[in-house]
Amino acid sequence: MYIMIQTIFKNRFSAPLILLILCFACSNEMRPIEYGKDNCEQCRMTVMNPKFGAGLLTSKGKVFAFDAGECLVRYVKANGYNEKDQYFMSDYTNPGTLIDATKSTYLHGDSIQSPMGGNLASFKDLKSAMVAQNSLGGQILSWEELIKK
Repeated sequence: MYIMIQTIFKNRFSAPLILLILCFACSNEMRPIEYGKDNCEQCRMTVMNPKFGAGLLTSKGKVFAFDAGECLVRYVKANGYNEKDQYFMSDYTNPGTLIDATKSTYLHGDSIQSPMGGNLASFKDLKSAMVAQNSLGGQILSWEELIKK
């Protein structure tokens, strides 16, 4: 293996090319959740419902999928919150669209049937959550309140 690497780097043009390829291979962005294929990092169930999926992109580029917001919250509570990580939730009103969990607004109530029974839905903003609250009821929460609860 060492000889092969030495041979590759002897050519002065191959070394920069390899470094460039490695830079692009280490993408640091959240990939879409593969519903019906991804397993929840917290509970190991298959992620099925695009209204409730969640994701975590670590500062090291590792991606985790969750079948519900409550699983992401449990994971964060068990493993600690890292400001360098990126947290995502599915927008309840736009299923499958991941939004920044730290800036989202949440609705918690018995009429919301999330996969793990946490009765939690996320919304891109307060206005969307209030519109849903009119028909679903429940309590509006911020990310900070959700993590403390």
